[in-house]
Amino acid sequence: MVYCFSLIPTPEVVVTELNRILYKFLWNGTDKVTRLSTINDYEKGGLKMIDLECMIKSLRLAWLKTIFSSNRGTWKSYLCHLLAKYGGLFLFNCNFDVKDFSIHSQFYTELLQWWSDFREVFASIKDWNTIIWNNKEIRVNGSPVFYKNYFDSNVLYVRNLLFNLNNTESFDVIGKKIRKTNFLV
Repeated sequence: MVYCFSLIPTPEVVVTELNRILYKFLWNGTDKVTRLSTINDYEKGGLKMIDLECMIKSLRLAWLKTIFSSNRGTWKSYLCHLLAKYGGLFLFNCNFDVKDFSIHSQFYTELLQWWSDFREVFASIKDWNTIIWNNKEIRVNGSPVFYKNYFDSNVLYVRNLLFNLNNTESFDVIGKKIRKTNFLV
């Protein structure tokens, strides 16, 4: 079961049904205490029961170690292909909302969603240090943006666009930094 959960997208209905079966077996019928209580350690009055949803998410997030390793593989090339128009693996550094992307893999969509949820809780980058690209808070015409020519010119953060200049001078500075500047794209 663990192997399948780590590799195959697991529908929520399957997790719900597995939980129902496990708790029915545990209590020989209906739940006697809250399920959250059973997940707790013995010292806290729990039974150290497995939280299936957390287990599945942790197994899937464990793939990140392999994704960011130097190992190569067809599956990794496929992921890079899926994420190419969003900056490739750089997307994992962004403050994104997975709903803004069209990724044709339920496995990778779930991985990105769970990574986003995890980052939301533990993110240390805020406000002016925020990465511009694919940022759910920075939108043009209702969608997050990714301009490859800016990205390739190392313009990643809002602070990279802050100058103590007037608008005309700022345009000239950006134009020198990024040779192909087209604000209409």
